[in-house]
Parts: sequence; structure tokens; C-alpha cells
Amino acid sequence: MAHRQRISSTPSESDSFPALSLRTPPTPSTASSTEPLQKQDNEEPNHPDHTQDQAEMRLSGVQQIITAIRATDLTLGLRRIPAGFHAVIKADDVEYQTSNLSVNLDQAVVEWHERIPLPCEPRSKVRISVYVLIRIGSHALSRRAPSHVRDLSRRTTGSQRKIASSPKQQEVVSPCTSLFLTVEQQLSDQNDAAHLCPPTIPTSPDMDALAMRTDAGHRLLARYRRTQNTLFNLATAKFVSCQAEGRYLDLDDPVSLFQDALDLRPTGHPDRAVTQLHLAIALLSRFAKREFQTDVDAAKELLSEVINVCHANSHIYRAATIAMETCALRSARGINANDLGQEWHAPSMLPLSPNQLAHQAQRCLERDEPSALDEVISLHYDALGYYNAWHACRGQLLGNLAVMLGTRFERRGSDKDLDDAIALCREALALRPSLNNLANRLSSRFDHRGNGKDLDDAIALCREALDLLPVGHTDRSGSLNNLGSILSSRFDHRGNGEDLDDTIALCREALALLPVGHTDRSKSLNNLANRLSSRFDHQGNGEDLDDAIALHREALALRPATGEDLDDAIALCREALALLPVGHTDRSGSLNNLANRLSSRFDHRGNGEDLDDAIALHREALALLPVGHTDRSGSLNNLANRLSSRFDHRGNGEDLDDAIALDREALALLPVGHTDRSKSLNNLANRLSSRFDHQGNGEDLDDAIALDREALALLPVGHTDRSKSLNNLANLLSSRFDHRGDGEDLDGAIALCREALALRPVGHTDRSASLNNLATHLSSRFDHRGNGEDLDDAIALCREALALLPVGHTDRSGSLNNLANRLSSRFDHRGNGEDLDDAIALDREALALRPVGHTDRSGSLNNLANRLSSRFDHRGNGEDLDDAIALHREALALRPVGHTDRSASLNNLANRLSSRFDHRGNGEDLDESRENLLCALTLLTQHDPRRLIVHKSIANVYLSFRRSELDGTGAGENTDSLNDAMHHIKAAASIISAGLLPRLRASLLWVHHARQHSHGTQLEACTTSMQLLDAHMSVTASVSSRHNAMKEFPSTLAVDAASCALHSGDVTRAVELLEQGRTIIWTQMTRLRTPLDGLQACGDHAVTLMKKFRDLSSLLGKPPSSHPERTQRVDVEAEATRYRRLVGDWNGTVEEIRKVEGFSRFLLPPLFSDLQDAARDGPIIMLVASQSSCDAIIIPHKQPPTSIQLPTDIQKLAKLVLTLRESVEKETGHALVEALNELWNNVVGPVVEKLRGLVGLGSRIWWCPTSLFNFLPLHAAREYRNGGKSLSQLYISSYTPSLTALIKARATRDRPTSVPFVAIGQNCPAGASSTLDAVEPELELVGKLLPPPPTVSFSKITSVDATKSRALRALRENTWFHLACHGTQRFDEPFNSAFLMRDQPLSLLDIAQMDLSQHHFAFLSACETAVGDFRTPDEVIHLAAGLQFAGVRSVVGTLWKVNDDTVQRLVKAFYETFCEGGTMNPKRAAKALHRAFQLLASEEDIPLSQRIVFVHIGI
Repeated sequence: MAHRQRISSTPSESDSFPALSLRTPPTPSTASSTEPLQKQDNEEPNHPDHTQDQAEMRLSGVQQIITAIRATDLTLGLRRIPAGFHAVIKADDVEYQTSNLSVNLDQAVVEWHERIPLPCEPRSKVRISVYVLIRIGSHALSRRAPSHVRDLSRRTTGSQRKIASSPKQQEVVSPCTSLFLTVEQQLSDQNDAAHLCPPTIPTSPDMDALAMRTDAGHRLLARYRRTQNTLFNLATAKFVSCQAEGRYLDLDDPVSLFQDALDLRPTGHPDRAVTQLHLAIALLSRFAKREFQTDVDAAKELLSEVINVCHANSHIYRAATIAMETCALRSARGINANDLGQEWHAPSMLPLSPNQLAHQAQRCLERDEPSALDEVISLHYDALGYYNAWHACRGQLLGNLAVMLGTRFERRGSDKDLDDAIALCREALALRPSLNNLANRLSSRFDHRGNGKDLDDAIALCREALDLLPVGHTDRSGSLNNLGSILSSRFDHRGNGEDLDDTIALCREALALLPVGHTDRSKSLNNLANRLSSRFDHQGNGEDLDDAIALHREALALRPATGEDLDDAIALCREALALLPVGHTDRSGSLNNLANRLSSRFDHRGNGEDLDDAIALHREALALLPVGHTDRSGSLNNLANRLSSRFDHRGNGEDLDDAIALDREALALLPVGHTDRSKSLNNLANRLSSRFDHQGNGEDLDDAIALDREALALLPVGHTDRSKSLNNLANLLSSRFDHRGDGEDLDGAIALCREALALRPVGHTDRSASLNNLATHLSSRFDHRGNGEDLDDAIALCREALALLPVGHTDRSGSLNNLANRLSSRFDHRGNGEDLDDAIALDREALALRPVGHTDRSGSLNNLANRLSSRFDHRGNGEDLDDAIALHREALALRPVGHTDRSASLNNLANRLSSRFDHRGNGEDLDESRENLLCALTLLTQHDPRRLIVHKSIANVYLSFRRSELDGTGAGENTDSLNDAMHHIKAAASIISAGLLPRLRASLLWVHHARQHSHGTQLEACTTSMQLLDAHMSVTASVSSRHNAMKEFPSTLAVDAASCALHSGDVTRAVELLEQGRTIIWTQMTRLRTPLDGLQACGDHAVTLMKKFRDLSSLLGKPPSSHPERTQRVDVEAEATRYRRLVGDWNGTVEEIRKVEGFSRFLLPPLFSDLQDAARDGPIIMLVASQSSCDAIIIPHKQPPTSIQLPTDIQKLAKLVLTLRESVEKETGHALVEALNELWNNVVGPVVEKLRGLVGLGSRIWWCPTSLFNFLPLHAAREYRNGGKSLSQLYISSYTPSLTALIKARATRDRPTSVPFVAIGQNCPAGASSTLDAVEPELELVGKLLPPPPTVSFSKITSVDATKSRALRALRENTWFHLACHGTQRFDEPFNSAFLMRDQPLSLLDIAQMDLSQHHFAFLSACETAVGDFRTPDEVIHLAAGLQFAGVRSVVGTLWKVNDDTVQRLVKAFYETFCEGGTMNPKRAAKALHRAFQLLASEEDIPLSQRIVFVHIGI
């Protein structure tokens, strides 16, 4: 329990200036009372009459020689000019004098290197004196310091012995701060006389003369001081008289007297600044009446000098600063002398005496008055400037000021106050030994910043203090307790059990020194009990806890209550302002301690009586602490903690409400700046969080988070409690994520947990808890987003945490459960049965550690039951399922109505019952399951994310009813059960707070069941899934990450939805769904480049929205930062969180734009009426391949679309694709012919039959394939028979990845007068194994075939110069280009597909991030530039499509590898047609490629696969 601090004082003090003193005093014992009992200053030096020890005995026969004397700061504060210094050493009757040394005033060190012998007898007295010769009357002043030979010889040979000196009362001149003597040893018979300083024995007349001269000097000095003080006092009196009587014309007298006094106080005089200040104020007063500019100028000069020489915290400095501001106002207005008089009082500016300061300081400790505390601290600083280092009171002032600064730190939390207090304690240590005081300050700074060195230094000081108190010393027990307390802090910081064991040993020794009847025995009992309780928490040994409780009971028995009526005492406390507490002053602390131990035993054994007893004891303790008592807030928190524990145990909401009320009262007693405010904030936040869990009121959770954020802000980096506060806030953010599903809360929680873990290094007692917290949140994020790395990291963290909690540790069961949960999740994710078996073993061990009555037993029962159920699903052993149901029933019984986890327990039991019904067919199981689930649903609030899980469970039960015959309608005929199932699974997908990923998974489950049962909601389910998939993908920063995420979901979602629409006869809806659900990655990228020029004419608000949209789009469009392998995970997470926040802002801006008239469908999926415009230059054929059917949709420009069911299916298409690929790779022409023939018969032929009535022969048509159709050469289909038809003979084919891409490609572009065309070639790129010999000739050929300038401005980049950066620059500068190089398609990472340049690949990702919106044409003479990824075919991720989505209107690419000979011939044929008439038009590319294709078809030396390798994409 904290004790009030007291300020030490001396019996009486004189305010006169002391005389010069340079001496080394003895070190008397002064036990400081400025610290709490457990940290009091108890050390004392060894008694001077202590029996001679062995070290002293060995000194006999050894000669001690002083070889050097070093004095520091001799001239500091001297008021007269010294003529020189010399030292005199007197040992017994022999005296030695050093030479006189002249020094300068600014000289810091004086040294004499003269050898002076000391007596061999250790007990011989030695007097060391330093003399200063003063130039006033040539008088020498001397002072002496006694010591002993043994004291000077305690160091090893050659070391320096430091001796601090202090002045006597009435001494004038400042001392040296320290004397350092260098002492060496030699044998006493060793002859060194030639080198020793000769003794000087002054005669009696010399001594008498010296005394007379000294006395005369004193008299002269006193008269000198009286003169200057009289002048100053007279000037002050006259100035006050002029102000009081309004005789401002008489101000000349005080001004003149102040000037005379100032003349007697030259630069360096300690009173000069005060005199200058008074003179300046007098001058300003005279200026206010007479307006003499010279007065103001002189005042400013005086004040400037005062400000330059005074301490910033002194009242003289502050007064001078205010007066200077007054000077600055002189030109603006006159100054009223009365105002000056009110601000400036004329009494002497001398500081208060140390006793007066101590009295004021004690009053500040008793009251919380910030201004008074500041003033007392300022006065202490002034006094330190007055009582210099030589004054006997300085040590007392330093100690008291340190206490006051420590108090201000505790009340306001300023780091500087704590640092200053430590610095003052260090200085005080040299003047008046106070090892424990300095140790306590260092310990406080460790608590605030967490620097382990402070703690180590504090322990070293405490050990040194203890060494000074031998066995039998009255203060040894207090020193033992101090050292034990700080060792206990280091144990909490580093977790080293040896520190805790040492602490307990020290506490036991301290207790043994306090026999029965000693007044402090009860405190020592409590200290030892607390340490034993800590060791129980660390090692789990129940004996320690029992011993602690026994000790607390003994301590309580030593603090009996009085016979006064407690109720009457409480009533009196409420009515009176002051009331003495009932009973012993420490009884409340002992009650609290015993209650805490009973609470710990309740946590360990689960006996509710212990908890009830603890609460009763806390209530009694609180009653002993009336309103206004300094310990009341702590007692309020203790009672609140126990009530909260009882709420957790029994679920009575009144206990929780009472705890919150107590916490609020406690917080009100701890204002901003109080060191305990952060803890109180955390306590209240924890209770509000518990009530949120109990009642579901989101306001409680928001309030709790706000309180924890305030608490964290009060704990800067380095504070020992920061890690706890970080974890608390993380847990609350995680709870809010569970409640509302905002991913930013979860990311924030993980970032906070990582910071907390970094503050708990290996060995820290709380590291295991921090590891488990981080693992839990990472596991939650895995559930939310599905990233397996999060789950693996969580398991690794859980294993490390468990290793830190040996058998017997109270937290081991929780850690076992955590690891089991993570392993179970990984089993669900990857299906490894070993993970499941390990999880079950861990859960069984955890359950054994939570006997009946344990507060966490129900959770452990549920965990084990869930794992056994999973193993039943995996292996089908019915015993596992029966055991799981039994465990769930026991868990449910421990969660009565009102328990926050009752709904989860109902859901778990219902799922197991449903599983047993499916396994054994007992209808009672299914009925009970449905009833439990409907009950669970009613217990959850509307926005509770757990509703998603319950809705899914209910849907599964209704599907079981659907499959059964329980309703009497027969299997498969219960439509009501099916409708109910679809209703609940739809509801699950609609729980916004559950998060995008869980909702997406629920919607896909909806799609599955609706398709399986041909339910009418199938189309709605598909649409919902596509919307959620788009939203889920949009929050991922990198396109490669989006592609990887796409692999986790069905690739046929869009085509399945379109097929469903076709089967219902809605062709236009099928087209819309195909456009909405395909090319999601490209669509999200192009959204960021959407032009908004039309908003400029819609008002200022619209223009603001346009700018915001562009700014956010620009930020989102920037490529994400690449992260090296060693990048901190927290930095990666912070960037991901920032990106998601930007996405949220961008979505909000889009919603605002849609409110502007004419923009209601801005960036919404396009309607068919808009999409049909893509067919204005020719019909578009969309090919749909789904599991149910394969269809073609023909979209003309003005007529309604028509659909054709093709005579093939998905399996035949897959086989056809495989056949084509193999025939091309193996160059088997016959197999390729058969494949193209099949392609005609089953796909292209039926479409051509339908086209005849819509478009004339020779017209252009566009293919928009989906799914497997993306990998078929549709343009090359033909009948391989006599008179057979060929598509190339009927129509000119082009391709488009989407209708929207084709529409954008047709948008009007700027047409420069001269076409900028670049040809880029690279025949031998980095890492290539072969050279493309035809590349350079191809570039020459292209240049020759293009129209000459000014029609075309042609440039080329040959292989030597074709680097990645040069190619990128050329693509930006030229809107027409031809690429001849190696190309590579990466099917594993399609966005890394690339054109190979001299140094680095020019990847698809590089191209996708370019703005090519003004580009017209690209010819890609490279391999595999128009083939996508088989796992995500509808994303159409290849180089040619990337160029079109980036903005290029017309692109020629390749489906597979191409050889040099084919390229040469095709390029020549293509450009001859493309450049006909000497003009350039990108629309001519398809016709030019078509003609080249026909020309190559007649050349039989070219393989068929090479004749059809090139395709056209775009307009």
C-alpha cells in the first residue's frame, strides 16, 4: 500500500551567506523519509568504532604516500579574486604544506603533485585543509577536514580517493566540489625522503598572526556586505514608499540607490541579478510617468543580462521575462506605474529557508493543487541556486526537490520531471548518502519507459545499501524489502525465476528480523505473501498459494478492527469533510491482500466460496476508505475486479453493472496526468467489453475501445504497461470485427499484437499470453480472408507459447486449447489427419486441467467435442460422435440463459445431432437440432456476425428434412423444407457484419444447393456470388494477388449464371451476367481510368467529386510496393490496411457520384442496351460453356440477341482443347485437321447457319469466347471434305475479351498528322538459349512496307538497344508499334508473361499499369501472346488482351509458338494489305490479317498450325 511521502527539514537555518569551506566531512547516517516504506532509505555507514578488520591489520608496517591532490571547482561562486591556493595536510603532530598555485577565475581544476607521507598506524587522524589567499587585505582563510589513514587507504594502490566537502555555517566563499587524493603504498623502511615534501611546523607567533589576519578579513568582509545590503534595502524601501504614496517624482532616489548597490555587486556576484531586476523595474516605473527613452533602454539592457544568467525555472527569470514584455509595449501605449506596482512587489528576492520550503512541500504532497506544486518546485530551484554545493542544506534541498518532481511526474506523467528527479538524486548521493532514494527513482523510470538498465542500476544500488547494513542493524529489514521489491520487478520484466527466488529469500530474511510484536511485521508478512503468490502464478505450485494465504491471515490478525459501529462510521463519512478511518490504518490494505489471494485460489480451484469471501473482504476494505482517501480508487478497482469475476462465474448481470459503476467512480478519482489513470481506463474498458458480450450493446464496445485508446496514449514507448494496453485494445478491436465485420479492426488488432509481442522478449513472464493473442487474431484473419500463411504463423506462435508454460502453470490449459484450435483449423483447410489427432490430444489434456467448477470448463468441453465431431466426419467412427454430443450437453448445462456463449453451444450441439441423424436416421435428433438452432438464432442480435453460422446450420437441417420422409410426403417432395433452406442460406450471405469472405462462401453454398435442387433462386444466388466476389477482389492491392485469390473460387460462376438465364429464356440477362462476372481483374483496373469529363458541367460539388475520384483512383492505381524477404510483417499489414481504407473511400465517392443527375449507373454493371453497341460494326458471338450446356449467343446491332444450344458439352470441349494442343506441339497435321473439323461441326458450323440471315458473306464478325472456348482457334474452323465450308471463306474473324473492351476500343482517338510508329526487336534476350535470326530483317521489312514520311514517322530499336526501359519509353511515345522478340506465357503467374528484352522482361504487369488510351495498333510477333491461364480462363490474362485493356484499339497476337519463316511471310503479306493506299487505319488490321491468312493457306510448305497461329483482337 502506498504511503504518504514526507519532506525532510532541519531544526533551524540561517539565511545569511556562509564563509569559505573546503573540507571533507564525516558521513553521518540520515535515513530519508521521502519514500514509501518498502523503498525507504535505510543504509548507514560502518560505525567508526567498529573492530579492526583483517584488511586494516595488514596495513601495519606499510607506508602510505599521498602522491597527488586534485581539487575541482575551487573558484566556483567566489565573491573575491583569489591570489592563489595551497593545501595543508596534518597527520598527528606533523604538518605538510604544498606550494601556492595561482589560478584564473574560470579554472576548474587545481592539482598539486607533491609526495606527502602518512603515518603507518591506520587509526591516525589526518586533517586536510585547502587555503585560499584573498586579495582583500591579503588575508588567508582556512578550513580543515578530518579523516583517518584507514579511510584513505581503502582503495588499491594508485587509485584516487574522492572526498566531498561541505561548508560550515556563516562561511562565505564557495568550496571545491570534490577533493581527489592519490595514495600509494610502500614499505615503511623504504627510503624515499629525498622525494617527500618536507614538514612545516609554524611557530606560535606565525599561527597567531595568521589568526589575526583571518579575523580582520572577516570583519572587513562583514562591513563590505553590510554596506551593499544596506544600500539595496534602502533603495527597496524608498521604491515601495513612492508606489504606496504616489510620489512618482521621487523615483530618482530609489533608482540612484539601486544603481549604487549594483556598482558594489560586480559580474559574478550572486545578488547582482536581483539588483538588476529591481533597478530595471524602478526605471520602467519612472518611464511610465516621465517617458524618458533612456530609462526604457537601460531597463532592457539590465533585463537582458538577467535573462541570460538566470535559470529558466527561477522566479527571477520569470519576473525579468514579464518585465521585458512590458518594455516591448512602450511604443504602443503608456505604462501605468500602478500596474507595475501591482505586479512587482519590493520585498527582498531572497529564497525561503529550507525549513520554510519543506513546510510548503509537505502541504503540496497532502493536496493535489497543480499551481502550488509548480510554485514550490520553482522555489526549490531558486534555493538551489542560492545554497550552492558547499552548503549543508543542499543535500536536503536536492532530496526534497526530487520528491516534488517525482510527485509531479506521478500526477502528470512528464518524462522530464522523472529524469530531473533522478539527476538530483545522483547529485544528492554525493552529499548525503541516499542509495535507496536514487534506486527508487530509477525503478520509477523503468516503470515508465521500460529501460532494463535503470532496473539493473537500481538493484545494484539496493545491494550496495544492503551491504552497509550488517546483520543486527535496525534498518536491515527495510533494505531487504526494498531490494526484494525491485528484484520482483525485474522478474516481471524478464521472467528469470532466480530473481523471484532471491526476492522470496530476502523477504523471508526480512520477516525473521521482525519478531512477533514488531509494528512492521504485518507489512513484511504481506510482502512475502505477495512474492509467494507471484511464484505460484509462475510455477503453479499450490503450496506457495496456501502459504501466501496463511501469511495474509496472520497479517490481518495483527490489524484488528475496533469495536466502533462500521455503518455509523460510513454515515459519518458521507456527512463530514474529515473522518478518521475505523481501526488500524493499514487494515484495508491487509483485507485487500487476503481477498486477492482468495481470488487467486478461486481461479485455481473454482470454489465459489473463496470468491464470495474475497468480495466481502473488499467491501469491508472499501468501507474503511472514505471519499477523499488516496487509496479509495484502488479499492474500488479491486472490488470491481472481484464482482466481474463472479459475473463470469455465475452470469448475474447485476454484478457486472455494479463493477462498471465502481470503475467509473475510480476513474473519476484519477484525473488526466495521474500515473494510475491508464490502468483505471483499462479496467473500465474490460468491464464494458464484458457487458457487450453479455448484452450485445455496440455502444459499450465503442466506449471500451475509446477508453483503451486513451489508456494507450498515456503509455509511451518504453512504459512497462504498454504491452498490456496494446493487447487490451487489440482484443477489443477483434471483438468489434467479430461484431461488425470491418476488416480494418482485425488488421489493427494484429498490428497492435505484433507491437506488444516485440515489447515482451524471450524470458518475459507475459510473452506466452502475447504469443497466444497474436495467434488468435491471425487465425481470425485466416477465417476471414483465407490466407494460409496466417494460419501457419498462428500455429507456430501457439507452439512457442505452450513451450513457455510447463505442467502446473495456471495458463497452460488455455494455451493447449489455443494450439488445438489452430491445428483443427489447418485440418479443415488441408485435410491432414495428424493435425486433428494432435488437436484432440491437446484438448483432452486441457480439459483435465479444468475440473468441475472451473470457469473455463464449458469452453474446453466444446472444443474437445468439436474436434471429435471433425474426426467422425473424417473417419466415420460413431463413438466419436456420441462422445461429442455428450460433451456438448455438459457444456450447454454450464451456460445458462443469459450466458454470452449459450447460442454458440446450442449451435454446436445442434450440428452434432444433425450429423448423428444423417449417420443413423433417428428423427428425434433432427427435431432437437432444429429447435436448438431456432433458439440460438433468437439469442443473437440483428448485427451479430455469428448469425451467419446459425443460418447455415438451420439451412443444413432443412435440407436434411428435404432428404427425409419425416413429413409424410416422401423423399424429395417437401418443397417447404427446401424453400426454408434457401431462405436461411440467403440470409447467411446477407449478414454484412460477417465479412466479405464468409458471405461469399455462403453464397457459393447457396449456388450449389440451388443448382442441385433446381431451385428458383439459382440465378439470384449466382448474381449475389458475383457481386461478393467482385467486392472481395477489390480490396486486394496487387493484381497477382487477385489472380491467386480467383483460383480459390469456381471459375465457371459467370457462365453458370448465364446458362441459368438462358434456360429460363432470358438471353439479354445472360449477356449481362457474362459481362459482369468475367474479366473481373481487368474491369477493376480499368475502372480507375474511367473518364469523368461530363461531371464538370454538373456544379461545384460534382467537380469536387470528380477530383476526389481521380485522386483516389490515382493512389489505388499505383503499383504496390515490393517487399523484400526481411520486410517486417507489420509494415506489409499496414500497407494492406491503407489500401483497404482507400478502397472504402473510393467506393464511397462512387456512391456520391451516382447521386448526381445523369450518373445513376456510374460504374455499375452495364445493361444489355449499352452492351449491344459493341456490335455496330458486325455481330458478336458469345460462346458459353457450362456444366449444364454449351450455347452460343449471337448479338446483332439492332435486333434482339438469339441463342443456340450447341451439339457438344463441357467434357467434349475439354477433350477437343487437349487434342488441339497436342497436335500443335507434336506437329501432327492429321490430328489438327480432325480437331478443326470437329470444331466446325459442333461449334462454328451451327453459328454460321444462324448468321446467314443476319449478315452478308465477307462481313466482319467478333468472337467473345468463355471458359474452354478461349483455347480454340475458332477463326480456323472448317469442314475438311470435298466442297466443305471454311469460316475464313465466309467471314473475317476477330476476337474480343469482353464487350466493354470492344466498346472502349471504338471510342474516338486523336489522329496525329504523322503516325508515330516504332518497331522494337530483340533477337537474343537475357537468359535466352537461342538467337532469333529473323528479328533484325523483320524490322527492316516493316520499315520498308510502311508509308513514307510524313504519313508515318518510323523509328526502330534494334537488339543492341532494346532494353526494358527503352522499350517502355518507346511504347509511351509511339501510338503504333511492332514487337519482334521472344515471348513467354507464364501459366502459373500469367501477369509475369512477358516480351523478353536485352536486360529484363517487359511483363504483362508492366503493360497493364501503362496508360495506352491513345494507342491504335500493336503487332506482336512473338510466341504465345494471346493464350491465357487454364485455371482462370474467363479472366483472359494474356499479353494481347492486356494491351487492349490498357487502351490499344487493334492488336495482332499468336496462340502458340511461331517460327521465323512463317513470321517473315506473314508480316510481308500483312503490311502490304494494311498499308494499301498509303494510309494507316487500325480497323484495316483484321482484313489485312485475313488476307495474309488466305495467302499462307496456299503455301503447302508452311505447317497448318503456323498458318493459323495469328489472331486479331479489337476493332
